[in-house]
Amino acid sequence: MKRLLIVVIAASVSVTALAQSGKNTGLIGGAVDQSKQSAAYGMAGCGLGSVLFGETESRGGQILASTTNGIYGNNTFGMSSGTSNCVPDNSATSAAMRKNMEMFVAANKESLANDVAKSNGETITAISNIMGCTDSSYLGAKLQARYETIFATKEATQVSESMMTTVASDRYLAETCKL
Repeated sequence: MKRLLIVVIAASVSVTALAQSGKNTGLIGGAVDQSKQSAAYGMAGCGLGSVLFGETESRGGQILASTTNGIYGNNTFGMSSGTSNCVPDNSATSAAMRKNMEMFVAANKESLANDVAKSNGETITAISNIMGCTDSSYLGAKLQARYETIFATKEATQVSESMMTTVASDRYLAETCKL
């Protein structure tokens, strides 16, 4: 009888919380800034609960998602396999890629400028690999078309930013590169 009473109380609290809208006050009542969360799940984390209940901002939805994740114990599998909304954060990958770009450009600026002027070469293939592009010849052609803009400055940071801007502004490269 006690178990039934606990289940009924928990269900009514969850339903009430699901009905609430607005700012997520979190599980312990502290306000949560949703703009800092970029994942496809809420505070409950990734797993089956995030797939079933989505990115809900309500306390009850997060409780249900967390409970589902806990009951089925699928978070570890999701993190290992990259499923159930458990995907790596792209911001860390992007920051590492930017750093690698800057270091590569600084070390190979003269060769890179020569290869971009020709639209092919080892440095363009390397830049293509750093950016995760699948088509280095198309990348070389686009970089060659913007040669004057890319190499308008001597700073490696500006050169690499101009190259990434070129990739991001081209529809095909934006889809085939991992920026």
